[in-house]
Amino acid sequence: MTYFYAANNPTMNLLKLQMKKLAILACFALFSNVTFCVTITLGTSAGTNSGTTYPAPYGNWYWGAKHQLLISASELISEGMSAGDINSLAFNVQSANGTALEDYTIQIKHTGASSATNFETSGFTTVFGPMNYTPASGWNVHTFASPFFWDGVQNLLIDVCFNNTSFTQNDIVFHTSTSFTSVVYTFQDALNVCTSPGFVQTSDERPDIQLDWTEPAIPPSAEFSASTLFSCSGSVCFSDLSTNSPTQWLWDFGDGSTDNVQNPCHTYTTSGTYTVTLTATNAFGSDVEVKTALVTINLSAPTPTAASCTPTTLVGTLGFGITNVHLNGINNASGDGSEGYGDFTCQQTTLYAGQSYNLEVLFSGPTTLNGAAWIDFNNDGTLDDATEKIAETNGTMSINQSVVIPASAVLNTPLRLRVSADYDFLGTPNPCSDLEYGQAEDYTVVVEQDTSPPDAGFTSNVIVTCDGVVSFEDLSTNIPIAWLWDFGDGSTDVAQNPTHTYTTSGTYDVSLIASNAFGNDTELVVGYITVNLEDGLVASSCTPSTLGYCCDYGIYNFQLNSINNSSPDGIEGYRDYSCEQNTTLDIHLSYTMEVRTGPNVHDTKVWIDYNNDGTFDDLTELIMDAPSQIDPSMTYSPPASALLNTPVRMRVMSDVVGGISDACSDQTFGQTEDYGISFVDPTSISEVKAPQINVYPNPVNSSFITTTTGQQIRSLTIVDLTGRILAKKQASNTSIETDVSHLVAGHYYVIVDIGNKNIIKPFIKL
Repeated sequence: MTYFYAANNPTMNLLKLQMKKLAILACFALFSNVTFCVTITLGTSAGTNSGTTYPAPYGNWYWGAKHQLLISASELISEGMSAGDINSLAFNVQSANGTALEDYTIQIKHTGASSATNFETSGFTTVFGPMNYTPASGWNVHTFASPFFWDGVQNLLIDVCFNNTSFTQNDIVFHTSTSFTSVVYTFQDALNVCTSPGFVQTSDERPDIQLDWTEPAIPPSAEFSASTLFSCSGSVCFSDLSTNSPTQWLWDFGDGSTDNVQNPCHTYTTSGTYTVTLTATNAFGSDVEVKTALVTINLSAPTPTAASCTPTTLVGTLGFGITNVHLNGINNASGDGSEGYGDFTCQQTTLYAGQSYNLEVLFSGPTTLNGAAWIDFNNDGTLDDATEKIAETNGTMSINQSVVIPASAVLNTPLRLRVSADYDFLGTPNPCSDLEYGQAEDYTVVVEQDTSPPDAGFTSNVIVTCDGVVSFEDLSTNIPIAWLWDFGDGSTDVAQNPTHTYTTSGTYDVSLIASNAFGNDTELVVGYITVNLEDGLVASSCTPSTLGYCCDYGIYNFQLNSINNSSPDGIEGYRDYSCEQNTTLDIHLSYTMEVRTGPNVHDTKVWIDYNNDGTFDDLTELIMDAPSQIDPSMTYSPPASALLNTPVRMRVMSDVVGGISDACSDQTFGQTEDYGISFVDPTSISEVKAPQINVYPNPVNSSFITTTTGQQIRSLTIVDLTGRILAKKQASNTSIETDVSHLVAGHYYVIVDIGNKNIIKPFIKL
């Protein structure tokens, strides 16, 4: 940047000197309140256009030419500009041909665009012309009729246009390549190029530009940053971020030391937390920025065992890296991979063995990253990728995972936490691998024993079962060492993760008592497991597998009558929902069946095992065949020949186009899901008067008795109001007692099969 009051370059040619003097006079004559003006030069004269090529702001190879030149705010700020008036604009001509350009006009506007891809048409302010202008060699200064105020934040877009009625050749103008598309332009032999531009072209070769800027006559606005907020060495570097061109700086580091350079580095010699103050000054005044308790110094912080390796960043200029790590008391913001490896081991937090903590790590980069984290739990200096990895993510911009601290961790000792991230094309980093574009950061954790009793908790693989087999998993925290399970059917177990088999249909409460040396805790879930042994389906003759999940293929949701089941896609492979997801269909009605698939085109097929033999026939049991579709649906009408009052298996299969051959074929990328279906024929249920069928007591608390007059009962089926079968009982008598204590309060039906007909009776469970 060149100040007009500075000495002129003695090698400058006479024409340039004359033009500079004119610009100075214009600056001081037009704007009486100006203290001094500054010339901002953008470009290094690296190249030129030719007499017939563009961009060319003085280009007369065609009758007229229109250019819009984009200047980023970051370019202006890096040259020392802040919000203020722009008084003139200039282009640098290597050689001029002496042709006058008619109605030469310059307009400027603020813009949010980051590249010049098409002409903008609104919001411009005309600052020069229209007037006839003849370019000359050197800097051609276009003094504005009135200054244009730049807000110091937004990008600038400069529109330059003229329109002759003949053509010669372009004036040769210096230009420089930019890192973004900075010019959009057009040219044509027509009179309306400025108002109706023709074929639009773009370029990153922007003509060199000089802007005459009035430095605002206001004091600085002080601001600064620190290289780190925590330091074990005591060394911290500070960066001045003040605006409005300060010329003097006074730093107070909070420990009695000061400095007057713009960007100082300071070494603290005593542990503590320090307030840092910057006073920024220019010719118009001063401003003070105080950051209270900004820097924490811990010169005596215990450090972990030295690491067996320290990853380095090979290329840190692309913006990849780690910008924040948050684990319990650690919450550290940092730069990207340009900083390389970060040793933040003076930042530490205390974690308790057996407890769960959330690890959050934010990444930066032009695209997604792979990341991982480890804790040296055995404190041997080696971070084991198999046993000490606590988190991993691929193709994301963050880690957000729960971490459980193991009971085996070395206690009351500083342990190393390492976080690494790199461009996801390069695979998941390991603890010692150098990072191609990303970086690694180290922190300290101290693990202590938690003297609290366990916090009991558990889960299971299913909560509804038709075979009675349920696997339970202990989720208790605070490191229990003993467990006592009560499955609600009179059975118990002391294993940590037991599998239990229920032998009677019903709804069961499950409890777990988890104990350690400091006490115990009980978790009780009422009505947790529902067992429905009567609704088990005939096993399928095959179970299709997903060979290689990819690309969001699979089934996301299936709907039919009362079934509305959402699930992950093909990544989970085959799923048998036939026990917990079933419905009853009236053979006289029609139903909407919908399969929501992934976003790609799928082949989808649905079968129902009408004859209940465990196989699916493509000729007689295929009910949906939807090739090359997304989210297929259909209207389904059950056949009159369907097997009544008996649960049968429905199979839904969705895969990549061409991936399904039959109901047993493995899927390429997709998956198979099974459901349960029962068919009923309400027209076969006749009204039977009280003496023939009796259900009592009704309402019922725990059990009721069903009796008939002269008819033997073959079976009883209990259904809810949606038709879902809840229980089924075989019989061979005229009187049956049925236990319904496991049902929740509500309205139900009992279907009585007496051989030649079905009779339905309502009852209420209290």
